[in-house]
Amino acid sequence: MENEKQILENEWLQHAKDDLESAQIILKESKNHHISAYHSHQAVEKIFKWYLLKNGRKFPFIHDLKELFRLVSKISKIEDLFDDISYIDDLSPQLRYPTGEQITREEAEKSLALAEKIFKLFNKS
Repeated sequence: MENEKQILENEWLQHAKDDLESAQIILKESKNHHISAYHSHQAVEKIFKWYLLKNGRKFPFIHDLKELFRLVSKISKIEDLFDDISYIDDLSPQLRYPTGEQITREEAEKSLALAEKIFKLFNKS
């Protein structure tokens, strides 16, 4: 039987996978680009939190990808992803709240591509 830590790790990883899948489906099936980009952001956030948990680290319950990446970088020398993470993170206000600015299909596609890249780098299984 899996211990509590493994169960929690598996849940974080599954939620990250689910968010990636949701971003893909929404981008393909609708014009809700902001929702697709939101799920891309969520996937990156959750894969970082999964990685921290897997490595015995605590993490704050925040949505700031740059801060989460800073914590992840203390564990692993993953290639420099700061620009990729900044791209996704800088869209966050538009993803969470109406701002009068719309997320374009191109922004949603780029967010998804970056989220998939980051996910693969951290979850090599």
